[in-house]
Amino acid sequence: MDSTLELPTRVVDRAEPAFRTWNVADEAVLAVKYYDFTVDDSKLWTEVSNSFVPMEQKYREPERWHATLVAQETAAYNMLHWNQRGERISYRTPSNVRKVPLDEIYWIVLPERGPFSLRYGDDTIRVMPGGFMMMRFDEVVQIHMPSSVSYAFQVPRVEIDHRVEPCVAPARVHDLNSGLGRVVWDMIRRVHAERSNLSDREFNAVCERISELLCMLAVGDMHPQQAHLSETVEAIRRYVRENVGVGDLRLPAVARALGWSPRKLRSVLRQSGTTYRDVRQDETLRAARDLLANPGRDAMSIRQVAVSSGFAPTWFASAFKARYGETPGEFRRRRLAELADQPVPRIGARQEFEHRP
Repeated sequence: MDSTLELPTRVVDRAEPAFRTWNVADEAVLAVKYYDFTVDDSKLWTEVSNSFVPMEQKYREPERWHATLVAQETAAYNMLHWNQRGERISYRTPSNVRKVPLDEIYWIVLPERGPFSLRYGDDTIRVMPGGFMMMRFDEVVQIHMPSSVSYAFQVPRVEIDHRVEPCVAPARVHDLNSGLGRVVWDMIRRVHAERSNLSDREFNAVCERISELLCMLAVGDMHPQQAHLSETVEAIRRYVRENVGVGDLRLPAVARALGWSPRKLRSVLRQSGTTYRDVRQDETLRAARDLLANPGRDAMSIRQVAVSSGFAPTWFASAFKARYGETPGEFRRRRLAELADQPVPRIGARQEFEHRP
């Protein structure tokens, strides 16, 4: 049974909306709902788009805007396919994030024709046709989208996070141009083409499988980069280690010195399972331990070691003990005792041995 209904209230409540159709197959088998939209009005498109992800929209030529959208949805998944003739920029503002956090879902975006770009802070990411990106909208982002045809797939966040490390999934572009990627592309297109013939249960089952395969592709893309990731993290550690007490070790300064943005530095460390705060503390404590290990006449006091390493003296002892299992004073006394127990080599002993007949 097909029926034509007014645009659902989840999208917009207007007396004279643009053309749109809600087609529902035999409801006795719980058919998946899908909506067809044809929109020639940029303001109405903003309302339609914001029913999925609230954002501020700007259009290059709003008076000439035209777009079509097919949305398939169940309680668990959404699959969108749109064709837009016109250029727009979408802003996910702090106000949008506060009002509608969207922190329980990922949107997987797959351009079919025409690229789009995203800007997170200082970083710009470009997604070309044949690629996909797992996006979270619980943070500020700007999206530039020219005339294009794209798919977007909404997935419960828990479904992605238990397969792909949460801090790694976002802000990466993955390939669908060969092998398993091409198979997944075909599955997505077929789900769209068969929208009037799928039951709710069938749609959910296929979407779950697509989600699983996309995660496999994402994880596979990450493995070859682990060696490079380790090298990059070591470069950060080395810079911090070499500049303890002599340089600016605040995150923006370190990122600038390495030629990166602060966001990129944070992202690299998140992917390796740590944070800049942890790296800085670990390296400064190592530097402090090296200073304490020198008990000579010119050795610094424990307070001087703390200050030169960037620690507040009152907090230094507890941080040092949490890292090494003993206080700075205990470490220095142990080091002095170890040195006192070492035999002092006799001058010329080596030469005597070497010249022994």
